[in-house]
Amino acid sequence: MGRSFVMQLLPLLAVCGSAASLATDWSPREQAALDACPCADVSLCLPVERSPAFEVFAFSPSANSSNWHYYDFSTVTTIAWNLDKDLLCHAHAHHVKIVISHNFDAVDKLCDAEARRAWVEATYDSIVAHYADGVNIDTEAGMSGAAAKCQTQLVRELRARLSLSKFTQHAQISFDVPWSPHGIDQRYYDWVGLATYADLLFVMSYDMRSQIYYQCLAGANSPLALVQKGLEEYMTGYGIPPSKLVLGLPWYGYDYPCTALASTICHIQPVPFRGAPCSDAAGRQLDYAAIVARLGNVVPSWDEIAASPYFTPPDATTSQIWFDNDRSLAAKYDLAREMHLLGVGMWHIDALDYSGKETPVASTAKMWQTLRNAVPTQVRAIANPMANE
Repeated sequence: MGRSFVMQLLPLLAVCGSAASLATDWSPREQAALDACPCADVSLCLPVERSPAFEVFAFSPSANSSNWHYYDFSTVTTIAWNLDKDLLCHAHAHHVKIVISHNFDAVDKLCDAEARRAWVEATYDSIVAHYADGVNIDTEAGMSGAAAKCQTQLVRELRARLSLSKFTQHAQISFDVPWSPHGIDQRYYDWVGLATYADLLFVMSYDMRSQIYYQCLAGANSPLALVQKGLEEYMTGYGIPPSKLVLGLPWYGYDYPCTALASTICHIQPVPFRGAPCSDAAGRQLDYAAIVARLGNVVPSWDEIAASPYFTPPDATTSQIWFDNDRSLAAKYDLAREMHLLGVGMWHIDALDYSGKETPVASTAKMWQTLRNAVPTQVRAIANPMANE
């Protein structure tokens, strides 16, 4: 360990043990990274030790954006994919974890032990290089049988490797899974094995019209009853404990061009996907901010069965937009609490309009307040009270 890093950490080491004894725990790779810490306070380059009672897992794909300045760091507990160094320092100061993205997409190499070993080592290197608190695995390839078993072995080997190093011994491993375990998009994974070796499964309860086997119609991206059914299938059908599941929800929607629009029924172009004759690929994704802009003064309709809003834009009378707003999301946040899940999350946190900065626009303020309300009261009471800097 570099002398400068040790000297700056002496107050912390006085609590944890002597500098000499702790220094031997860091690998040369970790020492080099810590000596190059980009934060003014080098302790902010160490992993966050907080394990929240209720997880709020946010994907932030806009790496070169200033959006993160306006996140609520008293509510979010993990931010995935955004490796901005200023964000890192700020997030760690608020005990919020930062996790990298690292996928193994070569399905044909999953049963190659050397390919797995190289991927595992590369994952460790990337976590250390980015001072991250773990890794999110978003491999969404269709697979079954031996490949699925080898994918579980990959996560098992990753867990074993990370546990060997001081910096990564408590690293969070999250794995993104579809809304249902029953072959969505041809994914027949080893759900029980993945839940065993990952800290959490991020259940992507959106894009639930990726495969349509009946009439090609526009519809809800995340219908409430189907969200509940998918979660129950993981828990009851596969025995996965709710404490391993984070309910991932959409902060976006779909704009569907209608080949025919009769009353509220929007027929869409058949676009096949992984064996299904129709899919949501007939539409295009819109972030919540863009949807609010398209909405204008229109009052959206409400589908009682799907518990989702939709509308026909005034500037395009032959299309239909289905989305989630604070009302539909609140119902699903309530579901997560009622089912005693580990927490909730969203794709994605940058979908809101942050142009108001410290004074958020009404739609953004409402979405954040709804998310805050999702955190159980007893958890909010013990959460880190530090305000955004």
